[in-house]
Amino acid sequence: MTSTLKWKRLFAAFIVLALSVTFVIGCEKSSGSETAATDEENQETQATESEGAAQTTGAGAAGEPTVIVFGTHWQAGDDPNWKDPVTGEPGMPPEQLLARQKAQEAVLNELNVEIQWVQYPSDVREALLKSVLANAPIVDIALLWGGSQGTLLGQNIFQPLDEYEEIFSDEDSAWMLGDEMFGGKYFLNYILDFVNAWPLVYNVSYLDKVDALKENGRTVYPHDLWKQGKWTWSAFEDYLTKVNEYYANKMSPVRTDVPIKAFQTDYRYTALQAIHANGGAVYGANGLTADAPEAKKAVEYIDKLMSKNLMMSVRYGEDTSVPGWTWNGSDFGNGETVFTNMVPWLSNGAGQSLAARGESMGVVPFPRPDDLAADDPKVEQVIFPGNQMAVLKGLSKEKTELALKAYKVYWSTVYKTLANSDKALDFFEKQAKNTAINYGFDVTNEQFGDAVMEAFIGISGSSPNEYATIMPWGGMWTDTILGNSLYGLNGSPKYAGAIDAQKNVIVDSMSSIEQTISSGVSKDNMPPSFSTTGVPIAVAAGTDPATVQWDTFVKAQDGIDGEIPFANVAVDTSAVKFDSVGKYDGGLALAVKDAAGNEGKASHAVIVYDPNNATAPTIAAKAEYRAVKVDEDASAINWANDFVEQAVDKDGFDLKSKITADIGSLDVTTPGTYDVTLTVTDFAGNQASLTIPVAVE
Repeated sequence: MTSTLKWKRLFAAFIVLALSVTFVIGCEKSSGSETAATDEENQETQATESEGAAQTTGAGAAGEPTVIVFGTHWQAGDDPNWKDPVTGEPGMPPEQLLARQKAQEAVLNELNVEIQWVQYPSDVREALLKSVLANAPIVDIALLWGGSQGTLLGQNIFQPLDEYEEIFSDEDSAWMLGDEMFGGKYFLNYILDFVNAWPLVYNVSYLDKVDALKENGRTVYPHDLWKQGKWTWSAFEDYLTKVNEYYANKMSPVRTDVPIKAFQTDYRYTALQAIHANGGAVYGANGLTADAPEAKKAVEYIDKLMSKNLMMSVRYGEDTSVPGWTWNGSDFGNGETVFTNMVPWLSNGAGQSLAARGESMGVVPFPRPDDLAADDPKVEQVIFPGNQMAVLKGLSKEKTELALKAYKVYWSTVYKTLANSDKALDFFEKQAKNTAINYGFDVTNEQFGDAVMEAFIGISGSSPNEYATIMPWGGMWTDTILGNSLYGLNGSPKYAGAIDAQKNVIVDSMSSIEQTISSGVSKDNMPPSFSTTGVPIAVAAGTDPATVQWDTFVKAQDGIDGEIPFANVAVDTSAVKFDSVGKYDGGLALAVKDAAGNEGKASHAVIVYDPNNATAPTIAAKAEYRAVKVDEDASAINWANDFVEQAVDKDGFDLKSKITADIGSLDVTTPGTYDVTLTVTDFAGNQASLTIPVAVE
């Protein structure tokens, strides 16, 4: 079971972050002609069934099963029927595979419904919109990666599910139906996990060294204070003060020039934890409450910790409020901080790093305000929605009802199987210890393991309560409003004044979504984008920019409109000195609008080279490079990245994209060593070659 939960944790993180390059790669690898054919067949089935009633509506019904299509951006990780085309192996670990297979069987036996998974052919925000606008929904129930929901809501392509609420009325499945947003319940939850956000963790062994934390010779840990009902904001502040005093001049064990901090974190997640511990939310079940007293008081608390140097975030630079993405999790693993809000998908690795040094990692719910009792129902641990699902417009009422019943049976069965119980929510009880161990927490320690285990259970929850992270304006709140207020950037006042002054920007963003939904019309809200053609953006010094065919280097496209004529693109090259050799980052600034009026912008570096250069470029192979596998497609090998350390011209411009390989002597069918000649041509036409021995094995 440990491997299954590890897979689930990595899978959940793979989807939340932002994303995103992995998803695109996954889609490209799996959306071949076979998938396209399946998509066409599914659409034909849906079109036929939307005109009449579904073929079956209950257990024991005769006839062929009704097909309900679940959409995903990662078929290998979601579809139990998926097999690796080369190895024939499934894409998920055995325990998860068994649970999904039993879920399929249960849906078929109880409802005579066959679940099919289909991978989106492109970005979910474009693929779903395009299909709904064409009145041919590509799937029945769409899986949405965490963070896409707000944009998708603004497209008005989902059905409100309020009238089907009775399907999820029992206690064991009520968590599946999401909260009301913009006047309706649009989203379905499907993930049960103990760690739904970035929990507060600490290095137990570091705490043991602080004598000021001891009573009667024994360390009083955060989990002790929590169990005693004493884990409050003032207690945490006092705790951090003692830790900070002890570690003020001590260096960390890995990067020995880096001092140990009391509490290095990502302030954005700490703020959300503090707000919910105070009974508030940025955007929760009661709508936008980022300006409520609960939120203002919580931010004031963490601002105080920062002003006293008890809490800090390592940022990309002094001129930005944005912390380095997941740096705090890696730094905790390296022993550079005593407390942090742990990045869930780095938790296991951090725990292993600590264990390798003979240290232990603990976890505790975020402390509450001093004026709230420990059992006050307002005190919450923040739970993000992460991935969710939704029903597309275009399905008949009968098909929608059947799809939701199938959804309930499917996910109930998955968690009942994983819990080995007749209740899905027993998953939390049955899998707690294995999951805690998998996240790296030392719950087997004879001295404090049981207490850490209780604290771990204390951070768990099944129903999301914070939706700012999936809204289009979420980054604006975390960075522009919250971050600038904490660091005093761009003339920002403290948070209370900053949110009052800028709340209207958030309200305007939400009003746009509300207007689209109330109109009843689906809307294209996806901006066009730009992609490079693979030709380096390089022009000779002295070139008149008006004569350059910029579409040789860059193309404009839109998910709905397709390729956009480059004549519609606004080009700005004012930052480039075309008479001076050099590389101009962001020198090619582009902007274009699609048919719906959405504007996309991009900028690219421009190289201005010396056309009179007569010096050959230089090329050097890596000191160690990989072998080629027997029967590997040599034409698909990235010779520049895999085999070349450096390829530059006399002015130092990178030429890796201009490397070609002569593979005429390479026989990938027979093990051995073969010569491969790599040739690089600079922008002025000068060439250099290098022959390297390549092993086929």
